[in-house]
Amino acid sequence: MTVAPSDDKPAAHATKAGERLPKVSQLDLGRSLAVEAVAASKAPVFDAEEAEAASLRFTKAGEAERVVREHTDDGSLGPFASAEFAGAWIAWFRQDQKGALDFLLATGSGGIYDAGLRQALDGMEIGKHLELAREYLRKPQGSRIAEALGARLSAMSTADAAGMLKSASEAGGELPYARLAAGWPQENVAGFLDLAIASGSTGLLEGYLYGNPRKGSELLVLMEKRNDLPQGFSDFIEGNPELIGHLYRYADPSVPLEERIARMGNLSFLKDSTPEGLREIALKQISTVDINELMKNGPDYRYAFRHGAMTAEEILEAVRKELPAMAAASDYETRVRVFNELASEDANAAFALISHLPEEQRNLAVIHQARWTFRNTSPDAFYAMIGLAGGPDSADAASQRADAWSTYGRGAYGEYGSYYLDWVRGLPPGINRDMARSTLSKVLQAQNQPDLAKEFEQKRP
Repeated sequence: MTVAPSDDKPAAHATKAGERLPKVSQLDLGRSLAVEAVAASKAPVFDAEEAEAASLRFTKAGEAERVVREHTDDGSLGPFASAEFAGAWIAWFRQDQKGALDFLLATGSGGIYDAGLRQALDGMEIGKHLELAREYLRKPQGSRIAEALGARLSAMSTADAAGMLKSASEAGGELPYARLAAGWPQENVAGFLDLAIASGSTGLLEGYLYGNPRKGSELLVLMEKRNDLPQGFSDFIEGNPELIGHLYRYADPSVPLEERIARMGNLSFLKDSTPEGLREIALKQISTVDINELMKNGPDYRYAFRHGAMTAEEILEAVRKELPAMAAASDYETRVRVFNELASEDANAAFALISHLPEEQRNLAVIHQARWTFRNTSPDAFYAMIGLAGGPDSADAASQRADAWSTYGRGAYGEYGSYYLDWVRGLPPGINRDMARSTLSKVLQAQNQPDLAKEFEQKRP
């Protein structure tokens, strides 16, 4: 059993499972990255033309279904990138929509599977597609059919798409507004607003605004620039201040930061805040959103950090350049959010970003990461992370540290059993040992193990 050193000083080796690669030569690093790049390039790719050509070869009744099931005899969806398999499923769909759909929705989702599903659906008359979307809306994974319809609507003229939705609405029955909005391409938000206005559908508007918040915020910002909105649309926006505050939190960084902060004042938990309090909380939340979004969709900074191609400080500087308004408004929030994003890759190297901060700020940042990002890691990894936050604690830090250890202890004892008990017994003196023991005692007491609970309740010298 490995135990981290005393937490009287920040641990010097904190890493998460799947730790950062050791330093290597640039040549070896280049080779390693090349191998990974080649592996990534072999990821399955759906070829629509090949799949269509293959589908035409299945002319005998039942043949297409047989081939699909042969590819999935282990109960999982087969290599959908295979032209034969993809073509077989598309052919099966054309012969028996319900059977093929039920099979696909039950066994595969995402990526190439959705590409095959959309190709099959694109071949349907769009009114039939709408009927199918309504039929499957409440079935597991059935919303994917409506999302595919949303993508198709975006390619139609506004008048034709609006006419179809109006007719369907007048005919009665539920329309999958939220899923249609989810399938609509984000780069055409102006087209979506035109469709919502032309169809006169507040439901369609709500589906978009209450969906993906980054997409919804883009629509809201666009709406506020328009002066031709139906009265019902304007009334909806004015009557939902909480939604406005929520979406401005997720607005694109191109929206002025001060405007985002001000509009977040619509949130119920912030509406009575002082200007200083509003600004502090808004900057914390906006920085979390923007930096997380940048890490997900911008350059792969985590990959560069993991492999030693960029240091934490270099990534921080890159983030500052990408988000200059946030960096200027709060270097602290920018720095801590970048630490949060990188800590799971190499906590010790990421710690350099916050090591100079006042002890209280530093400890709270570390405990937050241990509490949320490391709660499902090994005991050593969790301890190495939280060990970066030595005591003594303020009341706030003490509460959060206790919660971190309590949450971790419940899960770790459930997973590791007696090993975790021995691990806690072997911890070196310090605030984290005391917290690990006291929270474990409560876990054991709740599980009706009073003798063990009493052992860990006692403080050791």
